[in-house]
Amino acid sequence: MNVNHPAVHVLQNEQWRDVHFFNDGVRCTRYEVRWTGATLEEQLRNVGGGIQAVLKAAFDEAVPLRVPGGLWSLSTISKPTGAMLDLSNYRRLGKVPDAWLGAAAAPPVVPMLVGAGITINVINRELAAQGLALQTSGASDGQTLAGAIATGTHGADLRVGALHDTVLALHVVVSPTESVLIQPQGGLLNQQAADSLTSWFGIECRLRSDDQLFRAAQVHLGSLGVVLNVVLAAVPLYCWTRQRIPHKDGAAWRGVLRTREPHNANSLHLQDPDSLSIIVNPYAPEPSTDPRAWITSMRRLAYTHQPDVQTNVTDAALRSDLAAFLPSIIKVFESHADAWLDPVVRGITSAQLREFYGTQPSNGTALPGVMFGPPERFGLDFDPLRGASAEYVFDAEEARQAVDIILETLESQMDAHRQYFGGIGIRFVKGSTAWLAPNTKPISTFVELQSISTAELPAIHSAIGAALTQAGIAYGGHWGQWELNTPEVTRRWWGDHAIESWKAARTDLLSVTARQVFASPILEVAGLE
Repeated sequence: MNVNHPAVHVLQNEQWRDVHFFNDGVRCTRYEVRWTGATLEEQLRNVGGGIQAVLKAAFDEAVPLRVPGGLWSLSTISKPTGAMLDLSNYRRLGKVPDAWLGAAAAPPVVPMLVGAGITINVINRELAAQGLALQTSGASDGQTLAGAIATGTHGADLRVGALHDTVLALHVVVSPTESVLIQPQGGLLNQQAADSLTSWFGIECRLRSDDQLFRAAQVHLGSLGVVLNVVLAAVPLYCWTRQRIPHKDGAAWRGVLRTREPHNANSLHLQDPDSLSIIVNPYAPEPSTDPRAWITSMRRLAYTHQPDVQTNVTDAALRSDLAAFLPSIIKVFESHADAWLDPVVRGITSAQLREFYGTQPSNGTALPGVMFGPPERFGLDFDPLRGASAEYVFDAEEARQAVDIILETLESQMDAHRQYFGGIGIRFVKGSTAWLAPNTKPISTFVELQSISTAELPAIHSAIGAALTQAGIAYGGHWGQWELNTPEVTRRWWGDHAIESWKAARTDLLSVTARQVFASPILEVAGLE
């Protein structure tokens, strides 16, 4: 594409590759929009002008265009087949101007206008400096805001839901000359908001207050246009208090899968937690002298600068997922030639989980950006090995049976000499009304299998899928991980109405050419084209 604009830096033969090294790298041209200009007005106009220049070339030549985001996803959702538009230099974050609000936000919500290319890590730090916080986020923070929303990234929040459930509006560029500001019917923003965005970026902006469009844009799969800004519902800064307890008793931790009340498994757990997650060792025998599962219960507390609250990322073991555990186990397998033998796998996995998550109860209190770290790309030096992660999502009412099926299948696969090198993370999330949100049930249970990528892994996941289907358990997949969402899985989990509503919104927003330019490869995988 021939792009000539002072704010656009063209880099030929650039490599796209996710930070986990799961996907093969792709070489393409990257169009980097730079933050240039003497005044804020000039800088915003240059961002808009740069985007327009790249989109005009893409539309003229019908070249598929991907925004790479934070390169955090293991799926092909951001994988370029044509060119990349890099918006990582646009990092504006501030309170929504009062003149944009047609109605006041319900306390304690503070509407924040956030550049969609900013990473969650940076957003957490910037908000904390203003005495604010995200209501929830994923367990990792290397994703950009647009990328996290695109994939339905979640944490383990039983009260709030996922990050996309805290979105109030999205500013999306849908052609070289047009953008839309999408909010639900009766949303907070008024026409002044759209008029100001038109003035700022030089791209005509229309206000669309429409529930159907908004529910599509909340989890947009990177395929509804270029998400430039997001209005988020921030809240006053709080802290998390956390209790993590190892469990050897299979009945105890399995009971939490059904009740979601960890206090019944151990009285040290927080009662009625706001956040709940479980790490499971897939290979510890039962009964066992070693922990089989680690349950983490967390509750929000008002932050009043208590001295025991961690405010800096210093301890990766605060984490309640497997993202920091995986690099540690990869290093072991890299350095031990016999680690790949069947009996050794079980021992290494158990030893690393014990070392990382402990054998005794532990607790801690930290700010959200500390509890849900670590910093971007911390410890993800996987090369030459590759990380892999598949995340199944179930109706919480079927979680116990689903987890048992997964564990039984992993054991049978190991007996057939197909090893799974990793752990299992389980999280519970309040439901969403977004059309393609993975957390589509009233309470959804996410079961993440994070491991080293091996040649046997596709067969293992095929066996898991077959066993779940045979048992009559419907499941979906996380849009940013191993591509579980085949057309059949997608239809069974989300249903025809949600799928057709999302596709209708895409047709409403985008021209035929725009649908070609903004199509993620994941649409074909999931049967959404």
